[in-house]
Amino acid sequence: MNLDYCALGDALKLEGKLEEAIAHYRKAVEVNPDSPLAYHNLGKALQQNGQLEEAIAAQQKAIILQPNFTLAYFPLRYVPLPNNSSLIDDLVSLYRQVIEILPNFPLVYVNLAAALTKQGKIEEAIATYKTAVYKQTLASNPELAQVNCDFEKLRKPDFIIIGSPRCGTTSLYRYITAHPQILAPAEKEICFFSEHFHRGMAWYDAHFFPKIDTHKLLTGEATPTYLNYPLAAQRLHQFLPQVKLILILRNPVARVFSHYQMWVRRGTEKRSFEEAMNVEIEVLANANEMDLENAMYWKQCEYIDKSLYVYSIRRWMRLFPKEQFLILRSEDFYANPAIALQQVFAFLGLPDYQLADYEKYNAGVYQPPIDAIHGRLSEFFQPYNHKLEEELSIKFYW
Repeated sequence: MNLDYCALGDALKLEGKLEEAIAHYRKAVEVNPDSPLAYHNLGKALQQNGQLEEAIAAQQKAIILQPNFTLAYFPLRYVPLPNNSSLIDDLVSLYRQVIEILPNFPLVYVNLAAALTKQGKIEEAIATYKTAVYKQTLASNPELAQVNCDFEKLRKPDFIIIGSPRCGTTSLYRYITAHPQILAPAEKEICFFSEHFHRGMAWYDAHFFPKIDTHKLLTGEATPTYLNYPLAAQRLHQFLPQVKLILILRNPVARVFSHYQMWVRRGTEKRSFEEAMNVEIEVLANANEMDLENAMYWKQCEYIDKSLYVYSIRRWMRLFPKEQFLILRSEDFYANPAIALQQVFAFLGLPDYQLADYEKYNAGVYQPPIDAIHGRLSEFFQPYNHKLEEELSIKFYW
């Protein structure tokens, strides 16, 4: 019965009736108070409605009911809390309790490390990330249990998916890290060369399984915001000048709308889509080439600026040679992921490896934008799309 209430809640949320959806999710919890999924769905809706404290409590309850309920860990990791919030202390306490129960559950170590990082406990966070990646790697590669693991032998990433947000980076990353010769880091989106650079390289290195001389293994991460972050290219070039860079780019209008919907789901965007777009189009109305190349509108424009791919790519290609880039089109990737993966593995110098199933990850479900704003955005992006095609000699057909 609680699944019926959850389904009704999902339908109401899709229609934008958030308060009614929350009421149905509460009913689902009332009918079956032992269902972690009911609490998880309630928590997501509460977060979207800006009720953060209650949202966190709902996800915590889901974990208490089922400590390995993975869906509840992700919203807790990315919930927008200030670093000095007492709620982070509560999360740290919960994660430590779960570790007592499930000492070989890697995801709880990742969440604990992220919470400790927020608290500024960097040394403990580093140690916890090392534990997370060690347990995670042995779970997927049990043969490495026989190998001497020395975290002093640092492994740097061989590749990084640098962008762009809401273009399929999560699916691409999952497919790539399924290859038997690729080791996943502790978490996909490390954000070191953007928001966590001040944590230091030891914090970054702790995310990767140490180097093993006798095995031909690669590793890499995927932080799609690197592409647009003004200092990321310079920082990354300073420390990883030989790294291979992968980009996946989506029709700018579709990417903008998906990005907007993501922030709505996380409870940080309350404006209508049309209102948000009108504000940003007005801000960019007088933008010149120099300002766009220098990322002058990076903070002012949450959505549109991140779809002006040509200017971000110029910043990166001033530092890295073109042969270190692989650029994919989201539409081609989703139409035929097997072909896209062949390109990726050839780019990385690995034998081809195909999955039995290509599940879509991190996909959002929402109503399409109204035709008027869709048409206005299509017209706005056309000249920038042409610049991108000319500079890369790639047809994107947007």
